[in-house]
Amino acid sequence: MITGNRFGREIEFREGEPIQLLQYIEDNSGEEFGKIVTNPEALKILQTIREPLAIISVVGSYRRGKSWFANVLHGRHDGFDLGAKVEGCTRGIYMWSPPFLLESKQSDGKVIKKRVIVLDSEGIDDPKQDQNWATKLFILCLALSSTFIYNINGIVGRDDIGKLYLMTDLSKFIQEPEEGDFLPRLVVLLRDFTLESPESFKDYFLEKLNNVNPEAAKGIKKIFVDFDVYGLPHPGCKRKMLQHMEDAVTDDLDEEFVDEVENAVKLIYSQLPLKYIGSSTMKGTAFVKFLNDLVERMNKSENSAFLSIPSEYESIIQFVAQEAIKEALVSYQDQMDLVLNEEGKLPILWDEFTEIHNNCISEANKIFFEKIIGSPTQMENFKEQLSEKISKFKEEFTNRNSDELTAYNENIAKDYWERFVKIGLTQENLFESNDEFQEALRAFELAYEKSMMKSPEAAKVIASYMQNQYPTAIEYMTQLGRMNAELAKAMKAKEEAETLRLEALAREEEFRREMEAQKYEREENERNFKEKMSELQANIEQQHKSHEEMRERLIKERDIASEKYNQKFEQLHNEMVEQQKLSEEEKIRLLEQQELKFEQIQREAEERNRELRAQLSEEKEKAIEKQNEFYKRQLSEQIAANERQHNTMLELMQRDKDRDNGCVIS
Repeated sequence: MITGNRFGREIEFREGEPIQLLQYIEDNSGEEFGKIVTNPEALKILQTIREPLAIISVVGSYRRGKSWFANVLHGRHDGFDLGAKVEGCTRGIYMWSPPFLLESKQSDGKVIKKRVIVLDSEGIDDPKQDQNWATKLFILCLALSSTFIYNINGIVGRDDIGKLYLMTDLSKFIQEPEEGDFLPRLVVLLRDFTLESPESFKDYFLEKLNNVNPEAAKGIKKIFVDFDVYGLPHPGCKRKMLQHMEDAVTDDLDEEFVDEVENAVKLIYSQLPLKYIGSSTMKGTAFVKFLNDLVERMNKSENSAFLSIPSEYESIIQFVAQEAIKEALVSYQDQMDLVLNEEGKLPILWDEFTEIHNNCISEANKIFFEKIIGSPTQMENFKEQLSEKISKFKEEFTNRNSDELTAYNENIAKDYWERFVKIGLTQENLFESNDEFQEALRAFELAYEKSMMKSPEAAKVIASYMQNQYPTAIEYMTQLGRMNAELAKAMKAKEEAETLRLEALAREEEFRREMEAQKYEREENERNFKEKMSELQANIEQQHKSHEEMRERLIKERDIASEKYNQKFEQLHNEMVEQQKLSEEEKIRLLEQQELKFEQIQREAEERNRELRAQLSEEKEKAIEKQNEFYKRQLSEQIAANERQHNTMLELMQRDKDRDNGCVIS
């Protein structure tokens, strides 16, 4: 159930409650005496704001209805403590929590969302107030705000002019930036204005200012080009109700007063500017840093509150950049971890890896460009820092997937090598011939090609086999006599050439992938920079001062950043072309070397064949000669044997003849 005393009408009711943003320590009994102290709980709320901020400070005299008007900005009578009653020895600034979201249409018709922070400060003319703190409070609200509502008496007096004159002489207290709107939009509320309403409260106010202090009037017109003045009549209620306006009923108040209040609130919101740092909008992280830096600077100054806004802005830009880089890196790393650490997810093909990386880097860039502030040159440098850091994380993820791909393909290769080749190199199942061995190698390569995860790692694995396992197997086949030395040498040369070819293809694929990644990141950066430049240009146009010089600098720095990216991409492209050229030259050189090797092997084989033929002819002649000698020896032996046999027969015949002759004689 919504609680709170509604103002009603057309002012939207905002839920929430005030929270102290900072306090000033006036208790001189402790070490914090005279110091401004921020509230960590309030800073934590502001830190989470991601939308552009519009910051309204309501400043004014003590007990003039300042806090009540701050409540009405939230569509209610209650909320901020009326009368700025602060217990103990603390004074300070309060903010409404939570800061509310407001949609508004720009001059170009575009609707933007802004987060509105309303700050209510203690009265700046309390007699008990430390004057040193009063000055610091006034300067602090001017520095923090994008809209500065100054709530004063309707009859402009010297005290009010004195405070306003401080705005025109800020050089004593603040070094302003050279570019961009620094000072807030000024809204002056003339309270309890009982005179006849003038045609223009702004002209009336400046006239009274000029009568009291011409220099102040001149300074206000010069510094606050765009400001409004609203006259609010008396609420028309009794004194007792004035002391408890948190309990007021809108219908019981003077109708003219209610109408003027409602009109003032609606006009303030319709013209509510954002808080800028140069041409960038301020968001939660930047605002907290800015506030802390201002407080730290003021606490170091005893008698003055001099602030160097350019230095503070530069500090904020650097701080926000590091926060943006850190948050973008965490986003990239967390998302990559989430996807790649899924059980059984790795290894994945490189096309899928690239898609995951591109999605993660797009989200990281979205976070980075959403938070980053500063000039185009600064943004380009910060983006380069982010790219370098993301590249290191990407390298880790790439190495993980590469190792997994290598292990996966090595297991596939090992299994098929043992199944098709290694089994034929054992004593029990030796390949019968070289043809059988060659068929086994082809079966191994075909099975591996079908089952591998295609990638440079897969090519390197098969290249490793050709470089190591193939020569060992060929050597073993040669030793077994299944393959002659010439064929083995030719096969080794062929596998060596194929190994180099596969390694070159793997390198080309890695370069191609890297080139595509660089191209994607370049296009992503160009798109984000284009959107960011459009945002900065729109911010400049929304600011009220003339910023021709700022526009020119923005265009110049945008062109420099674009040229730098083009040069970087061209350099990468040239490196890729050079690498491809070297790769082609290496291929040609390898082919030439292989042709020379094959020619040498062929010449050696032909020479060997000639030697073998000559040796064969010589051995043939020797064999014929040996055979002839054998036949001659056999023939001689046969002739000798025949001669011996013939002689024997002759002897026998002679004995027979002699015997016959002997018988006759007897």
